[in-house]
Amino acid sequence: MSQKLQHKLFWNWDHSTNWKLNVNGIQNTGVGNYYTKAPEVFETDFKRMVDFAAANGIDGVGVVGLLRECHGGEFAARRLCTYAREKGVRIYLIAGLYSYGGLFYEGNHPLSLENFLAKNPDCIGRNIGGDKTVVPRTDKHNKIEYCGCPSNKTLNNYILDCLDLLFRMIPDLGGIQMEVGDSWLGLCHCDKCRERREAMNADKLRSPAFYFADMANIYPQAGEVVRTSNPDAWVICEMYGHFRNNPTYFDAGNPAMKELLKMPESTFLQWGDRGVNYEAWAKEPLLPEHLRKYQHIFRCHHSTQWSGGRHTLAVEEVRRQCEMAYKSGIQNVSMFGECSPFNSTSEFNYLALNYFGDNPLNSTSDFARDVMAPLLGGSYDNALRFLKFGTLIKEPEKITAAVQEIAKICASIKNAEALRRWIYLANYLNSYNWEFQHTKRAANAAKLNLDMM
Repeated sequence: MSQKLQHKLFWNWDHSTNWKLNVNGIQNTGVGNYYTKAPEVFETDFKRMVDFAAANGIDGVGVVGLLRECHGGEFAARRLCTYAREKGVRIYLIAGLYSYGGLFYEGNHPLSLENFLAKNPDCIGRNIGGDKTVVPRTDKHNKIEYCGCPSNKTLNNYILDCLDLLFRMIPDLGGIQMEVGDSWLGLCHCDKCRERREAMNADKLRSPAFYFADMANIYPQAGEVVRTSNPDAWVICEMYGHFRNNPTYFDAGNPAMKELLKMPESTFLQWGDRGVNYEAWAKEPLLPEHLRKYQHIFRCHHSTQWSGGRHTLAVEEVRRQCEMAYKSGIQNVSMFGECSPFNSTSEFNYLALNYFGDNPLNSTSDFARDVMAPLLGGSYDNALRFLKFGTLIKEPEKITAAVQEIAKICASIKNAEALRRWIYLANYLNSYNWEFQHTKRAANAAKLNLDMM
């Protein structure tokens, strides 16, 4: 069996993808934010990402908010998808079918779920108290987005019609990552939904399996529509969580699972890293036997607002991701691509995805020798130092000495790009050291005041 994984992918929100530097409106966090940059920056951000992907073995770029009126809507998306195809990269839409704004995230358009639900309020889901269900907000400035009722036939027919129109409207769109919703608060509790979930033995389940019935209700039909409209398109089904985190994934007799298993083998099932116990997974790595016929994606949150913080160096974590994907029979890996590779920590994370995707059993030291050293001035020992220094944000008391050592390394480097990578690392570490020193001084001052009382 080949050790090489099949596809390496980037996952992105449109509003927090920042590959064009020094522009107004940059955001670094959030879910469902308004887009605050100038409209033309959207295409620049993602064209730069596509260029990097084409040059560095990244096969696909997924985008939440790909279709948003304020940055060009379908016309900008069509230009971007065509540009990517010409470079050998797929752009695929990440979209909620019942939530997260639908296919056309924001704007006056026939594909806008927001507009449809405003005109058809009977299609909005209901919570346990009977109120309209909304996507939980991470910030008070997030949009208020209603969730649909999966048992509503009018809504389901609308979703299927929209999928057909979408892939005819943008012929170069590479596929879709479909979701139904990932929050208990957005789950519809109307009588029909409760009855349907209870019939599928899913009504009392919690994350990630409480959405099984809703997934089974729409994924097979939606996938069929997409393939009919564009046989080349990827159909990616978000599975919410990791297969080792819930026994339902191993139950081939579950009524909802039976419906999902009707999907063709070309379907992609996407698994996340939230809460996965790597030690336990390593002991029993293989996918459930009934799911092994499908394509699979292991998506991780390395170096994001949710895990570690943006720009954190995560080479070892990427290595582990690719190794466990390979040992499990997962063919594809994905990570967030929102941060510009100007940030050398992010750059090495992305290069690691390509390297370990092609060499999932190689070591971090192998990556330092084969990839990092040539980009950092040629020294393997210095590449290992970069890996060591990059994790010192967790040990800020060691940063001052590390930055002094980086300064000595920089003195011998002539290549401008190698120098950029080292200087970025020094500035990145110094930002944490700055906060550490200020926090320490404030704590000492507070202690002194207490002692004097």
